[in-house]
Amino acid sequence: MPYLISLAVLAAVLYAFYQYATADSRRTTAALAQPFPPAWRAILTERVAFYLALTETEKARFEQRTQVFLARTRITGVQTDVDDTTRLLVAASALIPVWGFPDWQYANLGEVLIVPDAWTLPDAPDREVRPLQGTLLGSVQGFQNQHYMRLSKASLEQGFQDATDRQNVGIHEFAHLVDEADGVIDGLPQAALPPALLQPWTALMHREIAAIHEGKSEINPYAATNEAEFFAVVTEYFFEKPDKLQEHHPELYALLTEAFHQNPQKRFLDLPTDPRQWLKALRGRRQFGHNSSCPCGSGRKYKECHLAREDLSD
Repeated sequence: MPYLISLAVLAAVLYAFYQYATADSRRTTAALAQPFPPAWRAILTERVAFYLALTETEKARFEQRTQVFLARTRITGVQTDVDDTTRLLVAASALIPVWGFPDWQYANLGEVLIVPDAWTLPDAPDREVRPLQGTLLGSVQGFQNQHYMRLSKASLEQGFQDATDRQNVGIHEFAHLVDEADGVIDGLPQAALPPALLQPWTALMHREIAAIHEGKSEINPYAATNEAEFFAVVTEYFFEKPDKLQEHHPELYALLTEAFHQNPQKRFLDLPTDPRQWLKALRGRRQFGHNSSCPCGSGRKYKECHLAREDLSD
């Protein structure tokens, strides 16, 4: 009898370990078995310029990666509701920086906490983004082997309201996690940059920070806080205003294309209509020519697109 009990205990332990070890893969399989909800596709279409700039094949891959991210990542509201829009904006923030890495997973991300707006803390977390009059808009804090991200819901939504203002708190915070993939958040994304480019990146980063201190750069001054914040701030700039970054900082832009395996400037230039401007116009309820192609990717004329119909019905 004791032998049978020992076997039963061993079997229970092994089953529990199996359940734990395969939890992520099982969640991924279950998520991908479901069709992408049309309502989610509409939210991405109306909110995320990066998604609009993708080809149809790439959009399908973005949707699959969104499903996987949301299946594997806890997103919790703290004194605020978390709806599908919030969850999808968090997912987009996570996917945009690592789009050039098809198999990238934020392995050490324990949870994303969504708070209503900016907040204050007596002790600053490991990494924080742009203190605004003593408040924080986002942070990444380590606890044992896990990292916990906190995002202001208002700032997260604002980051996608204007895709050309060079500011996106979600992308900023996930840039810190890309930086941290080599074990430390220090502005040297060794998991992304080829080893041969680490020294050129370090030298350029210090020159750019010095230029900010001297008032000779239009990069957000918060980038000069330290090397880690420099990487996160210029990552926002890279994805939101790549044309201006390439114009004013060509060497920096070139190194970031190597780091992220992406060229957002070329992606936007290859489109007949810049989706960043289109979404900005949509926010202002300005209409495009009714017979022009709708840049939402539907393939229909703007006057026939569901977004145009919603625009006219408001």
